[in-house]
Amino acid sequence: MGCYFILAMSALRNPVGSLMLLLGGVFVVLGADPATPSAGGPPLNTLQPSGPGVIQQPARPNALKFDATSKHVDLKEGELSAAFVFAVTNISSEPITVSNVSTSCGCTAGRLPSYPWKLEPGQGGHVNVTMDLKGKFGLVTKTATVLTSSGSYPLTVSAKAPMMSAANTMGDRNRNLAIAAADRQAIFRNECASCHVQPAIGKVGKELYQTACGICHEAEHRAQMVPDLRTKLKNSDANYWTKWISEGRPGSLMPAFAAQHGGILGVGQIETIVEYLETDYKKNPPPSAFKPAAVPASAPAAGPASATTGG
Repeated sequence: MGCYFILAMSALRNPVGSLMLLLGGVFVVLGADPATPSAGGPPLNTLQPSGPGVIQQPARPNALKFDATSKHVDLKEGELSAAFVFAVTNISSEPITVSNVSTSCGCTAGRLPSYPWKLEPGQGGHVNVTMDLKGKFGLVTKTATVLTSSGSYPLTVSAKAPMMSAANTMGDRNRNLAIAAADRQAIFRNECASCHVQPAIGKVGKELYQTACGICHEAEHRAQMVPDLRTKLKNSDANYWTKWISEGRPGSLMPAFAAQHGGILGVGQIETIVEYLETDYKKNPPPSAFKPAAVPASAPAAGPASATTGG
C-alpha cells in the first residue's frame, strides 16, 4: 500500500516519470525468478512436468568393459530382495568418470563405490544393483543405466521369486496382502514419485495413460503379476475403467489414482484416460512391447500370474 501511495503522489508532480516507474515495476514482476517461492507454496518451477527421464548418450566403444550386461537370480522362498554385482574395467587410455546409476523403477537401486567415481586406465571396480521384491512373485525384470563421461551403459537385472509353498500359502498371502493394502499408494511417494508422479503432470488422454498406467501395464519387462489390459477389453466399459483407475484394488498392489482416495489424478484426468481406453485403445490396441527376459534353463517354471499390479 505504501508503494502505491508514493507512486500516486509522484504522479501528481511528474506523470511521465511515474508512468515509466510503473512500467518498470511491471517488467520487474514479469521477469522475476520463477523459482522464487510464492507465499505458502512451493517454487513455481517444481510444478512443471520434469519426469524421471535421464538424457543418455551412446557409449563410446572400447571405453568400459562389463563382465556382463544382464544378470539373473532365482530367489528362495522367503527372500524378499535380489542383489547383483557387475564388474567393470576401464579399457581405454583415458580416465573415465562414472557419475550415477539410473534405474527404471523405485524398487531398484544402484550403488557406486563413490560419487563421482573416477576410473583410471586399466582400473576396475564393481557396480551394485539391488531389487526389492516384497509383494511380488514370478519373473521381474528391471534396468539400471550406468551414466559415465564415456556414455551410458544399460544393464538388465531379473529375478524369479517363487510361488509360496502350500504349507505357508495362507499365512504368507495374508501377510503380503496386508502389507499391500496398507501401502499400495507408496508408488506416489518418495523416490517412486520420480517414475509414477512427475511424468504424469500436465498430461491427459493417451499421454496420461502412457505415463500413469503404461509404465507398468505396457512395460517391455512387465512383471508377471501385472495384467495385460488387452485381455480386459471384451468385458469392460467406461464404468469398469473408472472404478478400477479411481479406486484401485484394495488388498492388492493396484493403487487408487483418484485424488479423493489418496491418488494423484482429478476426476477430469481420469475421464480422459477412460475415454482413450474406450475409443482408440479398444479399437486399435497398441502392439505389446512385452519381452520376457531370458531365464536360465535351471530356473523353475513360473506359477500362474495374479491380476494384481505393480511397477
